Amino acid sequence: MSDPNYEHFEGGGWDDQSREPVWGEHQWRNYLKSSDRDSAKFLSIYNSLKHKPNHLDEVASLMGWDAQDLSMTDEFSAIEVDVEPSNQANDLESAPYTLHKHPVYVVTRSLYRYLHQSWEHFMTHSESTVPPLLCWRYANSLHQAEMNVLLSIQSLDLGDYGLAICHLKNSLTSLNFTLTLLDQLSHNNQQFLHAFQEEIRIRLFDLRELWLRVMQDCRIEAQRKPNSEDEQD
Repeated sequence: MSDPNYEHFEGGGWDDQSREPVWGEHQWRNYLKSSDRDSAKFLSIYNSLKHKPNHLDEVASLMGWDAQDLSMTDEFSAIEVDVEPSNQANDLESAPYTLHKHPVYVVTRSLYRYLHQSWEHFMTHSESTVPPLLCWRYANSLHQAEMNVLLSIQSLDLGDYGLAICHLKNSLTSLNFTLTLLDQLSHNNQQFLHAFQEEIRIRLFDLRELWLRVMQDCRIEAQRKPNSEDEQD
């Protein structure tokens, strides 16, 4: 995977403060809208395949990703952005480096969007049967896990695999706490409760599988990185 703008960001690229912004507000708004469409597309495919074996890889294939794309250690591919037709060619040519189109970002954001919305739906129909502290802990566990994954992606932009692994470990800890809290929920309608718990578990286990894959890739890259630097010297 290669990105024509990636060389500007090796090692993070935060010292290059003089570079002018590539896009204006209008182009960025179109870009973010295209990111939302990616999320909607992913969830649509995912929901249709979630009960099949190896469904995460099958969904990735239908999204146009390959096995290596479900990793955060590769350079980012050329970014395809849905913009207005008259500006599409120029915008694609000048597409800046961004994490919004990365498969790990898309999967994590999409599944957590579902988890947040499902929790809101559950609370709306809970009839005040869930203790406030449990509500807070559950919502916070979702937030902490998602936030740490996004920080791990940022860590890889800085070229630090060790920091990325630490953030992923934090995410896994929060995810496991979400699973624990999930078992503590109660509801007057047992069928509704069990259906909610099952749908949440499917997505949490998929997120855990994805993050464990990324952690393994990070460890491999961390071991290989010193050797690569020695070869350049």
